[in-house]
Amino acid sequence: MTAAGFDTIVIGNGLIGSAAARHLAQWGRAVVVIGPGEPPDQTSHTGVFASHYDQGRLCGRSSADPVWGAINRLAVDAYPDLEARSGIDFHRGVGWLRAARLSDAERDALRRWIGRAEREHGITVTHHEPGDRSWRAAAPMLDYPTTHDIIIEPPPAGYLNPRQLLAAQNAIARANGATVVDRRVVDVRSGADGVTVTTDDGTSIEADRVLVTCGAFTNADGLLPEPIPLRVKTESTIWAAVAPSEAERLRSMPVTSFDIDHPDIDDLYVAPPIRYPDGVDRIKLGGNTASETWPTELDEIRAWFRAGTNPEQRVMEEALRTILPGVAIDEVTSHRCIVTYTPSGVPTIDAAPGDEHGRTFVATGGNGGGAQGSDTLGRLAAGLLADGRWIDGVDRDPFRAINRWGDGRAARSKAQARAARDRAEPSDPDETGGPG
Repeated sequence: MTAAGFDTIVIGNGLIGSAAARHLAQWGRAVVVIGPGEPPDQTSHTGVFASHYDQGRLCGRSSADPVWGAINRLAVDAYPDLEARSGIDFHRGVGWLRAARLSDAERDALRRWIGRAEREHGITVTHHEPGDRSWRAAAPMLDYPTTHDIIIEPPPAGYLNPRQLLAAQNAIARANGATVVDRRVVDVRSGADGVTVTTDDGTSIEADRVLVTCGAFTNADGLLPEPIPLRVKTESTIWAAVAPSEAERLRSMPVTSFDIDHPDIDDLYVAPPIRYPDGVDRIKLGGNTASETWPTELDEIRAWFRAGTNPEQRVMEEALRTILPGVAIDEVTSHRCIVTYTPSGVPTIDAAPGDEHGRTFVATGGNGGGAQGSDTLGRLAAGLLADGRWIDGVDRDPFRAINRWGDGRAARSKAQARAARDRAEPSDPDETGGPG
């Protein structure tokens, strides 16, 4: 069976892909977004996976990185409109408290950045220097070492539910005429007259152009004319179940991140108790671990999602109990995620190299922070496909597919630094844009 009549095919119904499809549909384009839904059982699933199978991701309007700052402000400011038009709530503004160990020079830079955030964007960030414990009046349930600076961003910073954000994007896209297909794409062909995409049930879908937004699976199945430089890292999270009464007590808790001094874990983040689909309230903690791996083969990625283990669960749980002393935790379980990194530290959003017909585009690589800004990222990709438009105030160059490892700007996290590190010979698939 062949379906035609579309302007654009979006491959990958994740957070960026769903946003791109929604923007295109609102602009009057005939668009179809194709991607399998969340597998009912990850342990036996043999297809592709995604990292939005979750209830809580941190979000905020501020960032020391000017590119991510622009992306996040536009996205977070659009949340109320998305919720109103879709009828789906996915965001809660509880504030964001960051605990960071800073040098004197870094502290001076922080003060300057706080001033710019206030002057240029109206964001009133509060800074408590080491030893100043007055911040606990706003977050008495949290505890951090007196050696750390405490930086607090007020609402609408907080958390979003990625499952619900995806549902909201799809609902608005459908209301504007978009088609959503719950299948996996197994083949993409670009020609002089258009593109043809084939799904795993044998259906062929034709359009003028195609956008590939498949995260860690972007270089899989020949979706692109040639692979682009990506590196993927396994990431572990723990979910701590709490009683409804404890969840209510912690209702005002801000999301928080912690520059922890520990040999086995770093860059921790915590979301307050959130109700999961099974009716249980859970606190989520995630971060980087000493046992993280950088898979370069698709079978390795699938194996991680199906049965990856977390040797650091115990120390992560200990860290959570230190951050939240006195909280009664019923059960702690480990869960798996994966992060896709690009050379520049922001997503690759560009025409795909190797397509002589210029019909294939790509938008991928959240670099650990893509969920909160996904609406803006989808808008950038949609504009590029629609008529080449870009958002004023967002630097174009970091998003180009021609970026290579070693050419990127300064890393924004320890994990991004590890991703950008020259870890292999030039023949390594990482350097040539292979699966990892």
